[in-house]
Amino acid sequence: MRLAATAAFAILALVGCGEKTAAPPPTTDEPAPAEAIAQVRMVDLEGRPLANIMPIATAAPNAFEEPVARGPLTGADGVAAFAMPSRDLLYIRGWDPTGRMFANNYFEAHPQQGGRTKLMEIVMVQAASLELTLVDAAEQPLADTEARLMMFHPVEGPWWPAQAKTDANGHVRFAPVPPGIYTTEVRAREGGRIEIPDVSLPPGGKAALGVVALERE
Repeated sequence: MRLAATAAFAILALVGCGEKTAAPPPTTDEPAPAEAIAQVRMVDLEGRPLANIMPIATAAPNAFEEPVARGPLTGADGVAAFAMPSRDLLYIRGWDPTGRMFANNYFEAHPQQGGRTKLMEIVMVQAASLELTLVDAAEQPLADTEARLMMFHPVEGPWWPAQAKTDANGHVRFAPVPPGIYTTEVRAREGGRIEIPDVSLPPGGKAALGVVALERE
């Protein structure tokens, strides 16, 4: 199974594109095994192993795609292995069940023979938050209304959705969300939408956008 490492978020530039490693071609005409074993190691930005992170495989690169395979939580050494389909292109990343961390890179696992992959090192970073105060075109607060967020990755497109409710002053906080630099789209059930480019969400920090006036659709 051929692997390629890809940086997931534009903000950090800490995990670049890795080398592509091609598996040896099949030596027989027998069909490839239905499953392969993915081997992963979860680490933080300093390279320290992380326990209790679940490795997952998805059919699309975006962070909210439903996994097609899940592995056991990593141990103290940050390592885990799990079975995944070997006949499809899949994307391997880490998922923190507590929501405190997001994967900063993922690996592409290309269709090949079964067997075990090389060890894939996945870097996890602290979650971020996004805060803003929503007003309508007349600059009246959009109070006590449902707001929806979609974050767009600069390469992969729609990347992460979130929703929250505004308070009496129209203030809303979306958390946890993955750190990075995104174009963000905010919609309110009553009040319209707005698209905001180049929103920078620092790992473990927050972006405060102040008062934002939504546009009627």
